[in-house]
Amino acid sequence: MEDTALVEIAIGGVAHRGNVIPYNQMPIYVANKHKTTFKKGTEFYRSLFVYDNTFNGKIKEYTGTFDIDEIVLDVDCKLGELSLEHVKEIVDFLVKELDDNFDIWFSGTGFHMHLPDLFHIGKHIDLPNIMRLSIDKAVGKFGVDNIYDRARLIRTKYSYNIKNHTYKIPVSIDMLNEFTYNDFIEHAQNPNIYIAQRDPQKLIQPRTSDEPLWERFIVMGKSNQISTSKPKDNTKSEFTAHVTCVQKMFAQGPIEGKRHQTILRMASAWKRSGIPREGTESLIHKWSPSFDTSETKSMLDTIYGWEHDGYGCQDSIMDSFCDSKCKFYKHKDYGVEIFNADTMTQQFQQFVESEDDSNSFDLNDFYNIGSSYKFTIGELITMIGDTKLGKTAFIQNLVVRANQFKCLYLSLEVNQLLMWRRFNQIAFNINKQDVIDKYKSNDKEFFKEANDKLGHIKLMTVSPELNNIIDVISNLQPKILVIDTIDEIRVDYSNDSLVKMQRIVSKLKEIAQKYEIMIFVVSHISKSAAFEGNLNRHSAKGDSSIEQKSDKLLGIYAPDPNGKARVVESIVARDESSFKLKCYFNHETFRFKQAI
Repeated sequence: MEDTALVEIAIGGVAHRGNVIPYNQMPIYVANKHKTTFKKGTEFYRSLFVYDNTFNGKIKEYTGTFDIDEIVLDVDCKLGELSLEHVKEIVDFLVKELDDNFDIWFSGTGFHMHLPDLFHIGKHIDLPNIMRLSIDKAVGKFGVDNIYDRARLIRTKYSYNIKNHTYKIPVSIDMLNEFTYNDFIEHAQNPNIYIAQRDPQKLIQPRTSDEPLWERFIVMGKSNQISTSKPKDNTKSEFTAHVTCVQKMFAQGPIEGKRHQTILRMASAWKRSGIPREGTESLIHKWSPSFDTSETKSMLDTIYGWEHDGYGCQDSIMDSFCDSKCKFYKHKDYGVEIFNADTMTQQFQQFVESEDDSNSFDLNDFYNIGSSYKFTIGELITMIGDTKLGKTAFIQNLVVRANQFKCLYLSLEVNQLLMWRRFNQIAFNINKQDVIDKYKSNDKEFFKEANDKLGHIKLMTVSPELNNIIDVISNLQPKILVIDTIDEIRVDYSNDSLVKMQRIVSKLKEIAQKYEIMIFVVSHISKSAAFEGNLNRHSAKGDSSIEQKSDKLLGIYAPDPNGKARVVESIVARDESSFKLKCYFNHETFRFKQAI
């Protein structure tokens, strides 16, 4: 590691981040701090990545390179003994790969595997993304939490976990085979067991590997160019901030095989800006003098005719030239699609002629609510309610029963293993322990039936950035997208919570309509709504964008805070009758049973 390399330190919790120290001073710094923090029970974190000398402690402003000194695999153990079996699988895999060249630590809630840098990628401006993709390829199948975002902090060895009053302690393979999960908790709550073993000088000394043993797992992402310097500043440009993509097309010049498509988009933009047909024709001739004149005239007949609706930011070719300096970049709202009568006639005819169950499902088929209440493709449906009332569970119940639709479930607050266990409970109407016993017994028939009942569901626990959700949808092609919860969606361009929420909701609504999918969103309610104990269209956390953009707004509340009774009701519905569903939430099976 270079002498100029920097790391970020947080003492007393992640809220105290922003302290930057030289990487090569870290062993002494950490050792000295641990003399007091370990005994006093103070939390101590360091950055997962190592930064170059331009880093000032503000990760959102950082544009330099990233590096790693070791690989850390994080396994959450919210499922206790069941998760422990996954840890053993990972360790078996690592033993085959590395013999004993890795360390196992109990973090206080789960396990950290500290490995050498097996990729040997070196400094790279896109290293967080590369690591995220590569780690997923290497060990994603084992249920490892992918923690490789650019701002990640990791708990240092022997440091304190204030939530569980535990310490991060070393673990041997023998302990892993002999201890129960509760044994690890008990040991981690008694730091005196490990004080004598602690070698302060080796607290951060990483394992090393001379060979890139995991080179086969490297996924470089969109860029495969390794950079060792700060990227160039491209803020100065000959382009204006108005429809920059079209300016880029023109500047690039004609490319054989793509001239026709490019001309259509440039001409469409020039028409919108007020350039007359003759001027557009002249510009096309200047751009490509050899382009057939008669074909140009035919194309302009279309562009300048009433039937042409224009090309917008969502057009794939326009998007390929997209530039952050464009004034339309923030909202991607240049040339929002306009549908003429002919287009709408065709689209609506196709919609009504298709089988009804390919476009929607009816809540009344699941619960007797007295009338039809359909969830339809193109809709944004939001579920709101206070914590611990079953918002997530209710949506899970809908997803399990609507098994004619492929579903992508973004579980951004709950571990994927816990979610999978709950899906099993709902599908089979059994309790938590029954699920665990089935999996422990390696019941092949149960696994086959689980695949039949739940095979339409895919889980993600790492939020894609808002604009990248489209890529995920394009790859997986679900008909239902669930986002649990909405405020965990990443939006890189804004720190303002209200602006962020407006952008998220607007984008999700746009995605639902454009890609013809149902999007279910789980949202918390505001503190005032929780205090008042009633729900209305203004109860959702954040600004009014949720109630304004949602096609359907559902609420869940408990008439008796201490009871099992729940009421699910329609608060907003654009095209459906309202309903009020009284039911009981079974915490054992995570099912909702309608009250008679």
